[in-house]
Amino acid sequence: MLNTPNLDRKPSSLRYYQEGPPKSIDLNTWRLSVTGLIEKELTFTYQDLLEMPQVEESRRMVCVCNWSIRRPWKGILLSNIIEMAGVSNPEKYYLKQTSVGTKEKGVYESTIPLGDALSRRALIVHTVDREPLPMEQGYPLRLFDFGLYGYKNVKGLAKLEVTEECQIGEWERRAGYDINGIVRPKKYWIADLKKWGFIEKSGEVTEF
Repeated sequence: MLNTPNLDRKPSSLRYYQEGPPKSIDLNTWRLSVTGLIEKELTFTYQDLLEMPQVEESRRMVCVCNWSIRRPWKGILLSNIIEMAGVSNPEKYYLKQTSVGTKEKGVYESTIPLGDALSRRALIVHTVDREPLPMEQGYPLRLFDFGLYGYKNVKGLAKLEVTEECQIGEWERRAGYDINGIVRPKKYWIADLKKWGFIEKSGEVTEF
C-alpha cells in the first residue's frame, strides 16, 4: 500500500486538537478502557492492541472545514472490541469516546451511534502510512468512523463507553456543529489529489 501522495498539501489539524494536545504520552501507563452497558469491562495496553487481528485499509477522512484526504490506516476493527465486551443489539446504543486530555484543557468527548459505526467498519487506528499516528492525528490511538467528520472521531483515545444517551460533544457546543456529524454532499478540497471535488452522497466518501 503506497504512502499518501501530496501529504504536504494537507491543512494542519493540530490547532483543532483540544487547542493543545498532550506533549507526550507514556505507553507504559496509557490504557484503553471499555465500559458502560456491556457484559465485560475491558482494559487494553498498547501492546495488547498490536497483538489483536489487524486490518490496513485505504480510506478517506473528511474534515468539517471542507478538506479530505485518503490514507492507508492500520488498526483494529471496532466490531472486535464490541464483540469481546459482549454488547447485544448494538444498534440500540451509542459509543462515547473520551481522550487522554490535559490538565490545562481537560478531556475531549464525542458520542456516535454504535450500530452505524459498526455498519461502516469503524477502525481503532494506531498507524498511518506504516508509522505510528503522529500527535496531530491522535497518537497513540484514534477511533475512525469514516462516514463522520473528523471532529466526531476522538484523538488520543483513552476510553470507550457504551451508553443509551447521545451527548453533545465539545465541538457541537463550541462551534454549533451537527451532533450527528455525518459527512454531507458538497464540494471539498481533495488534498491527496490536489483538486476540488464534489461529494455526491452522505456518509463515507468512496468515489475519490
